[in-house]
Amino acid sequence: MPGRRPLLALVACYAISLQACLHISSTPSAPTPAPEQTTKTTAKAPVEAEPTTNTAPRKDFAILPKVPGAVVPKAPSGNSTATKTVPIVTNPPGGVQTASGEPQQFPPFTAPPEPPLLAAVRAYVENRPDQAIEIIRTMDKNNQDFVLAVLPILARGASADLMNDQLTTAALVEQLRGAIARLEPRAALKIEKFVFCSKVEGFGRYTPRPVAEHYKPNDRINLYLELRNLSNQITSDGYRVHVRAEVEIRDAKENLVPQFQSTDQRVPVVRFEESLVTRSPLFDFHACYGFAAPTVPGVYTVTVKLSDATGRRVVKSQPAEFRVAGP
Repeated sequence: MPGRRPLLALVACYAISLQACLHISSTPSAPTPAPEQTTKTTAKAPVEAEPTTNTAPRKDFAILPKVPGAVVPKAPSGNSTATKTVPIVTNPPGGVQTASGEPQQFPPFTAPPEPPLLAAVRAYVENRPDQAIEIIRTMDKNNQDFVLAVLPILARGASADLMNDQLTTAALVEQLRGAIARLEPRAALKIEKFVFCSKVEGFGRYTPRPVAEHYKPNDRINLYLELRNLSNQITSDGYRVHVRAEVEIRDAKENLVPQFQSTDQRVPVVRFEESLVTRSPLFDFHACYGFAAPTVPGVYTVTVKLSDATGRRVVKSQPAEFRVAGP
């Protein structure tokens, strides 16, 4: 039908511009009425009783007690309502002591006794030397002389100008030497030097022998040593220093090697004494012991044992090794 095509095209163009919609025609149903809001009234509607059903009894597990003192059983019976009342203690044993209105005072503080040395220093610094001496007398008798000698040095040296005041410094040095002189007779002997030398001229003046240089049989071996803390004995002529010595030589097998005690006698250990008398106290003591090298080539050690005049203080050197080569 040629007459309807333009009309259909016109209707189609008009329909495109319209919004899409879906229309379903059905029989209308009656609307469901919305629930009406109930107004608050004072009258309560009767509650219908629910039908009873057989349910398992409730177990009171982890139920907290409602009041203090009530005990909840672990597995109570269905109709058990008994509780156990725990008595509450109102007062502790012995009763309660009521505090008075005023607080009590603390017990008096008793300071610990002051050490004797600190008390002596305090008394001396506060210009109470007599009291300081009385305190020092309570110390051990062997320590009293030393403390009496050092205490003035300590008090004076703490306030002196040691960098610029030479006279005061010199006086302190003399006082320290006096304190050293009191201690030396009680101090242990100490070997300061112990070396092999090719030449000895005096204290501290010696020529060490090279360690790699070996001796030949019957060569002269010079041993130089210095001894510290050797006390000076006061005599009518001045001061006297006395030393006793024992020298032993051992081979590589630790066997003693006999030495000449005199020109015609050989002994395993050589013993001799040395005594020096001086006008002034001797603080630098040295000794030189010479002996002949063993005739058999090998490695040897020499050990020196020294003691003072009383024999109570003894010191022994470490073994010094030397070697004797073949001729």
